Amino acid sequence: MQKIINLGCKLNQYEGFCLAKKFAGTQDLIIVNTCCVTREAATKSLRKFRSSKRHYPNHRIIATGCACRLAPEKFKMADQVIDNVQRNELIKGVFPTPEKSRYFLKIQDGCNEVCSYCIVAKLRDKVESKSIKDIIEEIEWAVSWDYQEVVLVGANIGLYGSDVGQELIDLLKALSKISGLPRLRLSSLEPKFVSEDLIRCLKDLPFCRHFHLPIQSADNRILIAMKRHYDIVYLKKAASLITRNFTDVALGADIIVGFPGEMENEFENTYKFIERQPFTHLHIFPYSPRPLTSAYILGDPVDRKTKRQRLWRLKDLIKNKNYEFREKLTGKTFDIIVEKNADMISGLTDNYIRVEVNGDYDKNALIRIEITNVSDDKTQGVIHK
Repeated sequence: MQKIINLGCKLNQYEGFCLAKKFAGTQDLIIVNTCCVTREAATKSLRKFRSSKRHYPNHRIIATGCACRLAPEKFKMADQVIDNVQRNELIKGVFPTPEKSRYFLKIQDGCNEVCSYCIVAKLRDKVESKSIKDIIEEIEWAVSWDYQEVVLVGANIGLYGSDVGQELIDLLKALSKISGLPRLRLSSLEPKFVSEDLIRCLKDLPFCRHFHLPIQSADNRILIAMKRHYDIVYLKKAASLITRNFTDVALGADIIVGFPGEMENEFENTYKFIERQPFTHLHIFPYSPRPLTSAYILGDPVDRKTKRQRLWRLKDLIKNKNYEFREKLTGKTFDIIVEKNADMISGLTDNYIRVEVNGDYDKNALIRIEITNVSDDKTQGVIHK
C-alpha cells in the first residue's frame, strides 16, 4: 500500500502528488506532506506524522513539506525527510496523476516579499519559474486527461518570470495563442499585481471570472505593520478595476484578524471595507505567531476570544454577501465541470459558485446549466436547454 497525506496549500498538494508519482510502485510507503503556514497547520502536520508512525509501524514513512524545513528535528523519526529543495529536484518533469475535476499546475515557487507575519518567504525564499514551454506541455498533458480547467498555482504567482527577466503577463500572452486551451483560473494573486495590462491579457483567455486577493487587512496602520506596501486607496482601485472589466465576477480575499496591536477600531476599518466592497468569498485566519518572521517578537497580545469574535463577525458578513451574489445569478446560465460523490453531482462555475444538478453525467464533463434556486448554503441548477 502507498498513501499520501497532503496538508496545506494547493502548491504544496501539487508537489505532494508529484512526489507520490515519483515513488509510484513503492510498496508499504506513507508520504506525509506537511505545512506550517499557521501554528495550527504545523500542529496538525506533526499529529498526522505521529499518527502514521503508530498506525503503520511496518511502513516506510517519508516526511516532506514546509514544517520539515522549519523544524526538521520534530520529524527525525521518519525513515526519510525530504527537504523542499530536494523535493523540487526530485519532481522536475513529473506531472501528477490527476485526481480532481480541476488540474492544479505549479508555474513557480518562491517569494521574496518581506511581509512581517509570513513564514512562507523564509521557507520558499528562492523564486524559480517553470518555463513557458514546460507549462504548455503540462497543459497539454492535462487536456489529454480530459481536464476542462487548469488552475495556475505558486508561492506567489505574480512573481512568475522575475528570476528570468519575464512576467506573468508574458506567460498569459503565450497561453492565449494555444488552440483548444481549457478554461484557466488564477490562484491567489497579490493585490499589487492587479493592473490594466493584466486585465487585458486575461480578457484574451478563457479566463475564469474569479480573483482571490490576500489583502490581509484594510486598515492602513496594520498594513504598514504587516509590511504590505499598499493602502486602502490602492485596494479600492484594484477592486474597481476588476469589477469594471468582468461582469458577475467573484472576488475573494484572505484576512488576518488579531494581528499584534490590532485595536477594535482598526478591525472595524477592515470590516467596513469588506462590507462596502464587492467581495464574495473570504478566507479568514486568526493571527498566528510564526518563528523567523519579524512580527514574531511582537508576541500574540490579542486574546483568543477577541480573535474568534472578529473571525465570526467577518464570517457572518461574507455569508450574507455571498448569498446576495448568488441570488443575483438566478436565471443565468453557466458552464460547470462535473464532480461526483456519493450524495450528489455538482460543479464549479467559472465565477466560483458550486452548483448542484440532477442527472447522471460523466466526471469532468463540461455542461451548461441554469441557476434555479439559491439558499443559505446551496446553489441548485438544471441543464440549460
